[in-house]
Amino acid sequence: MKHWKRNPNQPGQAKIPGSRNVLLRFYPPQSALEANSRKKKVYEQQENEENPLRCPVKLYEFYISKCPESVRTRNDVFYLQPERSCVPDSPVWYSTQPLSRAALAKMLHRVKMVKEINIALLTS
Repeated sequence: MKHWKRNPNQPGQAKIPGSRNVLLRFYPPQSALEANSRKKKVYEQQENEENPLRCPVKLYEFYISKCPESVRTRNDVFYLQPERSCVPDSPVWYSTQPLSRAALAKMLHRVKMVKEINIALLTS
């Protein structure tokens, strides 16, 4: 979910009065035991104004722009299966079907392996 904050306190950065800072905010599902606690857990990711190509907020906005209209506002699905045939100019890159847990686990395992290989190459 995307949010805006007015004049957030960020050490080392001078913000112009009245300016806004964009961030992504995630509210994880809470179990019955956690629901009794007063403070709910919230994770926030600030935008990266210095490098827009690596900005998580901009990447999220781009991803959502390539999703079908029917899933853009849903909170129960995030990772979607890619369309079988699409080109970079296509308005939609993803189907309405969620990515399976097995497919997501396989992709994350590959990313982890690549990271481990890169670390091994850089430290040897």
